[in-house]
Amino acid sequence: MSNSRADVLQAAREILAEHSLADLSMRRLAADLGVRPNALYWHFPNKQTLLAALSDDILEQIPAAPQDLGWDQRLAYLATGLRAALLDVPDSAEIVSSSWASGLSARTIAGQLAAVARDGGLDERDAQAVATAVCQLTIGLTIEEQTRSQMERLQVTGPSGRDFTAEFSGGLSVILDGARMRAQRLTTAASVPQGKEK
Repeated sequence: MSNSRADVLQAAREILAEHSLADLSMRRLAADLGVRPNALYWHFPNKQTLLAALSDDILEQIPAAPQDLGWDQRLAYLATGLRAALLDVPDSAEIVSSSWASGLSARTIAGQLAAVARDGGLDERDAQAVATAVCQLTIGLTIEEQTRSQMERLQVTGPSGRDFTAEFSGGLSVILDGARMRAQRLTTAASVPQGKEK
């Protein structure tokens, strides 16, 4: 019986959960699925496209932000959802980062964050900047957290004592404060009459 695309992605997730990204090869994936490696190329022509699809699959788990929340609360909701989705799959932050850099993976969550920021009154440039800041904070910090966890599991090093949740919350709070201030400044500027005679 042939394996579906979903079967292949699930098997890839299982390799990550039990081992690490370094152990995820097309050969190992094929062995775990009980097929020849060339059978995988029906779904994915190479490892890079597999990782890009896995990245998209992981990020599809992020729930949409409830519309009854304020725009800044929706930003926080999406950022927290992004972090949770990444922490759910070992080494996923590195996979997402490399897949985005390659241009093979969709940046849907970044688009959603920018759209919410525009809802808050930010212009396109600032909305994109907020999305970038949130994504880089979340992905970058999660890479550190997942790398540290792997090192501790392999007993390469002991516990770091870092509170990654607190670091994420603190960084996100600063980004949101800046977004609110920028939105308020734009709103205030827009409300001032232009060319009004004194």
